[in-house]
Amino acid sequence: MTTGSPSALADRALTPAADALVVDSSPTFVRGVVDAVADDVRPDADASPSTSSEQRVRLLCTEESADAAFADFLTVTAAVDAGSTGRLAVRTVPTLDASLTIADGTVRAHVSVDGEATVCAGDDETLCAVAEDAYDERWRDADPYAFDVPGRTTLVESFADRWPDGAETLADLLGAADTLPRTGAFDPVTACTLVGARHELLTMHIGEWAEEIGLSSRTEIARSKSRLVETGLVETEREPVGVGRPRHRLVLAGDGNPEPTGAELLALGRSALCE
Repeated sequence: MTTGSPSALADRALTPAADALVVDSSPTFVRGVVDAVADDVRPDADASPSTSSEQRVRLLCTEESADAAFADFLTVTAAVDAGSTGRLAVRTVPTLDASLTIADGTVRAHVSVDGEATVCAGDDETLCAVAEDAYDERWRDADPYAFDVPGRTTLVESFADRWPDGAETLADLLGAADTLPRTGAFDPVTACTLVGARHELLTMHIGEWAEEIGLSSRTEIARSKSRLVETGLVETEREPVGVGRPRHRLVLAGDGNPEPTGAELLALGRSALCE
């Protein structure tokens, strides 16, 4: 029996299987599975990760739990990245009556003992065969989960295509965050807009980029800009053009560090908008 954090438990449930079917309706465990899969493909992953680079994970959960888990931007973008490489597939069903992982002839049950999440393994061949048949059928009948954001790799690499220096700041900000809710005062769109101000980008260009990759609309970028201006974090500089409306360049306001890191921008944004 193994206990620990959701990520550690998910990692244990998946080890050392090449292919696994995870059945769980807990948003916390869903996030743990995504973290366990994503850690193996990140550049800074441990040299000897416990999950194989060839591993494929099928994650079956309820739509409600998927929505709750993927309300975190870091989790959902990591899931999209893992899906794009074929390492993770997510499907949903209305209800689930069990929490378990089936892999390599073993059933690992996800249970709670005295309020603490644990993983218990069993290798009864008959039980494993019955469970595998039953949940393979549920998997086939389940609906693929529809992700509505780009992967983190697409996010950073597309930013780098336009603004190489800015991409380093954006990656640093995302790497420094333990969580980044998709809704709220300091959401991913606002974070990207703040990075744009750090590198003195045009609001129009940030909006074009966000729409092009499917992150947000130009209107949402404009709203994020307005919130940042209202808090005093950002100022705009008008750049006249020959014909038409003037363009607005974002710049960081105040007399603080003119070149903050992504981690420092994250702290500034959260302090100004969330506290």
